[in-house]
Amino acid sequence: MTNVGQISESLTDSIIQEYGINVDATEQITLNNARVSEGTRIYEVRHASVRTYLIDTPMTRRIACHPHVVGEQLDKLALAAAERALPIILELSNFERDEQLVFEQILRAAPGYKLHTAAEKQLQGSFRTVYVRPQYTHTSYREHDGMVQRQLRVVYENFSELPKGQEIFLIMQDTVASGRSGEVAIKALLDQCELAGSRIKKWILYGFISSHGLAVLENIAKRHGIPLVAFAMGNLTALCSNNYDMPLYGVDESLWDKKHLVSKLGALVDRDTLTEYMREFIPGADQPGDWSARQLKLFTGLGHEDGNINGHLENSARLIKSLMSIGYFADWQKDLALEELRRIDDQLATSRML
Repeated sequence: MTNVGQISESLTDSIIQEYGINVDATEQITLNNARVSEGTRIYEVRHASVRTYLIDTPMTRRIACHPHVVGEQLDKLALAAAERALPIILELSNFERDEQLVFEQILRAAPGYKLHTAAEKQLQGSFRTVYVRPQYTHTSYREHDGMVQRQLRVVYENFSELPKGQEIFLIMQDTVASGRSGEVAIKALLDQCELAGSRIKKWILYGFISSHGLAVLENIAKRHGIPLVAFAMGNLTALCSNNYDMPLYGVDESLWDKKHLVSKLGALVDRDTLTEYMREFIPGADQPGDWSARQLKLFTGLGHEDGNINGHLENSARLIKSLMSIGYFADWQKDLALEELRRIDDQLATSRML
């Protein structure tokens, strides 16, 4: 971790004010049954239209703040975060052990959140898995804002394990930015449930989740009468104008790049969490990054493909350099950016030798 000195109350206050970060909507909670590991904090979002919790872990913070974390290191951190998160999710969503638990895996990237791997250990595999792969008709890194880019089609699905005539406790792990992949996935599952005579009793979201994307999925849940509970990693992120980048706070780089306009964005986060992140987070950076590209191997439904780790690292470096060039970084934030660029270079050198 880069040493940026003590984060003072006044510095935190100034960042909150400058970027419009919402630190007034959280309440830390404790659990009745599940053991919460040291360093893990759970917050409920008060007065939210959908039940929403923030799960703050050191592993999530490292993933969110450091795009150089890729491959095996990413897998280990994601699994450790998931192992802490799963008991929290099951208790707060009132899961009963006799309920029919189903994971809907949104391929290729979503299994990288590792919640199903945690479930294999903690629930002895007593769940079923269905698969759907939505794919954008036009590949466009960091561009989900145009009509062409928003067009998704399902290129693979496997609902053979979907229970028939059952009420389903659904877990969907995913990066919820614009909400489009989740929208396509839940609609495909609803169609299959109708054919199978089953019903989604509760819908659980887990992953990096933006406030905008959650609102999109909330509307779908309400239309179909499905109770929705969201468990966001660290914070309910802001969302840049490209409907892709999910910063904790910072300038919208995509808007600056296209129109040379400055828009300052802030997430919904607990103040204590924000203070921890400020020691590491590069303002304007994308917390999940290109989630599929950061992974070593990706399941497609028909086999496995390599991620694009070098591409992710190169794109992350370009984004950080662009953010620095806009001119809104304080000296301590420049230091964070320069240190992360150094780590990205080191990781690129390692990756290219493999």
